[in-house]
Amino acid sequence: MAVTGVAVAGLPRKFDITHYEIHSDKVVTPVRAVMLADLHNDSYGPKMKKLVQAVRNQKPDLILMPGDMCDIDHQEEHTLEFFREMSDIPMYYSTGNHEEFRNDLPILLNMIKKTGVNIPEHTGMVFQKGDTRLEILSLPCYKQEYYFKAPDISAQFHTDGYRILLAHRPEWFNLYRDVKCDLITSGHAHGGQWRIPGTDQGVFAPEQGMFPKLTSGMHELGHNKMIINRGLVRFYHMAPRLYNNPEITVIDFLPEEGRNIC
Repeated sequence: MAVTGVAVAGLPRKFDITHYEIHSDKVVTPVRAVMLADLHNDSYGPKMKKLVQAVRNQKPDLILMPGDMCDIDHQEEHTLEFFREMSDIPMYYSTGNHEEFRNDLPILLNMIKKTGVNIPEHTGMVFQKGDTRLEILSLPCYKQEYYFKAPDISAQFHTDGYRILLAHRPEWFNLYRDVKCDLITSGHAHGGQWRIPGTDQGVFAPEQGMFPKLTSGMHELGHNKMIINRGLVRFYHMAPRLYNNPEITVIDFLPEEGRNIC
C-alpha cells in the first residue's frame, strides 16, 4: 500500500512551465518562444484545449518543436488538432525517431505542413520580429549520429541572425557543439520518465540508459547552448511519468544585458 501511495502521488497532474532567458548581441527586439516536444499524440481534451490554453497563456511569438509530437502506427490525430488550433502562431518542427520510424513519413509531413507548421529541413528559415531575426533549421534524426557532419549542418544556415537548430536527440551533443549555431533544442529523453522525488535525476532514457545525464535543462556546449524539454506524453509504452510533470518550456530571447531595447 505504501509503495502504491508513493507512485500515485507522483503521477502527473499539471504542466511544469520552465522559463529561460537567453541574452545575445544578435537580439534587438525581445522574442518569446515556447518549446514543446514528445507529445506522442497524447490527448489533452476536446480540441486539445488544456494544452492549447497552457501554451497561449505564455503569449509566445513562435513555437519550436524538436520531434516526436506524432507517434508511430498512424497516431497523429490529436497532434494535428493541436496544430490547427495554434495555426495563428508561427510553428517550426523537426522529426523525431518516432516519426522517422513511419513508412508513411512523406504523407505525415504533408499533413503537418497543411496545418501551417514549418519544417525547415535542408535550409534555415527566418522568423523576424522587429529588428531581431531568428534563423531556424531542423535536423532529422534518421540514421546515426556519425551520418551527419557539423560543417554540412552549419552550411544550411544562411544568415547572421540568431541560429536555432531543432534536433531531437540530446545525446548527440558532440555533434552539436561543432555546429555554427547559437542554440540547440532537444527532447527524446522524457525527463528520464521516472524521477527520483526531490531531485532532477531521471531513471532511464533511450540511448542513455539508467540514470541519464541529459534529460532536461539548459547545457553549455562550448560556443552554443542546448535546452532539453522533458516532453508532454503522460504514459509511454504503458509506463506513467512519476514525479516528472509534462513540461512546457518558455525561452525569452533578449538583448545583451546593458544594451538598450529599441
